[in-house]
Amino acid sequence: MTIPTKRVPLYNQIRTYITDQIARGELLPGARLPSENELAEHFGVSRITVKGALSTLVKEGTVYRIQGKGSYIAEQAQGGEPIRYQTPEKRKLKLISLLIPSLKTAYMVNLLRGVERAAASKGYRVMVSLTHESVETECKLLAEGDEFGVSGVIVYPVEGESYNEDILRLTLRGYPIVVIDRYLKGLETNCVCTDHFSGAYDATTHLIEAGHSRIAFLTAPYAGTTSMEDRLEGYRCALADHGIFGDPRLVFTRTEPEHIERYLRENPDVTAVFALNSSLGLKVFAVAERLRLSIPDRLSVIFFDDYEYSSKWALRPTCILQQEEEIGAQAGKLMLSLVGNPDQERKKIVLPPRLVIGGTTAAPSERA
Repeated sequence: MTIPTKRVPLYNQIRTYITDQIARGELLPGARLPSENELAEHFGVSRITVKGALSTLVKEGTVYRIQGKGSYIAEQAQGGEPIRYQTPEKRKLKLISLLIPSLKTAYMVNLLRGVERAAASKGYRVMVSLTHESVETECKLLAEGDEFGVSGVIVYPVEGESYNEDILRLTLRGYPIVVIDRYLKGLETNCVCTDHFSGAYDATTHLIEAGHSRIAFLTAPYAGTTSMEDRLEGYRCALADHGIFGDPRLVFTRTEPEHIERYLRENPDVTAVFALNSSLGLKVFAVAERLRLSIPDRLSVIFFDDYEYSSKWALRPTCILQQEEEIGAQAGKLMLSLVGNPDQERKKIVLPPRLVIGGTTAAPSERA
């Protein structure tokens, strides 16, 4: 009599396939697994079956999952102990790495000043590196951190990314890393940022209370950048709370001067512009000057952050000021705390911005 072979569940076949690839060195720690749809198609099974396999691997510590990003091979998947950060007690020179896009703006200079103030209070020095808005450069500098013997990294992420995968891996390893300006949805990280939502809400409310209802929101493409998304949400909520229809045509993401000019020509009913930052605000000033739209009589303008080149413009801007130096100081203090205790609970520190009313906003006037 033939004894029937016990059938291996499909989800277990998927699990075995993945663990075999890890054992052969074909899937290394940090590698991203194919999506659930891709695995389902490869094995000819349902996504539910794939979910079951991945859930088992997560429980075993072989795989970790990040909401919205995918599934990754864990550091300990090849049988060793998890790679954890070791406190650098014996290092002679105490260094903190600060990665920022540039030093062209007062915001970044003040940020650096705050980090240095906090670091110096505990005998640390700050090694500053510029990413030049390049994800590739950011990844390279993060990887070099250990080579230089830094105790931890403070990073102002490149615009347009949620976080690159190196930041995610460092966070999950418990390496001391503090992110400035934004946070990642679905994963707790040590973060210091401005309350972007409330700042945008206050800016929009200021314009509404001055009598404006056709308020344009000028922003760079914001997908994946939580600080930009929060500002847009603050703008939309302020309109809704004041009973103003949030016309999608009032949100425009073409930031070249010629596109801003065309937008203002084609939308003469717009009486105010809320720009994402001072750089975009200055572009609006220049375009308005070419179009002979007097500020604030014909067009009110408000934006985040002050600007450094005020000599060109007679009016002090109405703007939302961030606590740049305090953001840097808080990031530095949090970093030093992590160096001493890298396994502590992750923190998100949010600092309130401040509305400063200048001469670039006023009640809307009748169009000629």
